[in-house]
Amino acid sequence: MSVRFDENNLEDVANLLKALSNERRLKIVHVLCDDEKNVGELEEIIGLSQSALSQHLARLRRDGIVTTRRDAQTIYYTLACDSACTVLKCLRELNDA
Repeated sequence: MSVRFDENNLEDVANLLKALSNERRLKIVHVLCDDEKNVGELEEIIGLSQSALSQHLARLRRDGIVTTRRDAQTIYYTLACDSACTVLKCLRELNDA
């Protein structure tokens, strides 16, 4: 199986991997693979303070991994695309090999 990247794509992929290189951000993506969550739900599941969680979510949002929607005062986070779940699955398979 051949995978080809041009120089711009390599930089984008490297930035994506950097965003996913943090254990907490990986856990956030893993949780969001199931369904969208609001900040309070993520705070409880991930076990971080709201300020720390917000920093991780900002990084994931900046890198296009998560998107948001607002319902009154509540902000919900969801994955921008299913590819992030596919990446996690591949990483788990590599780890298990």
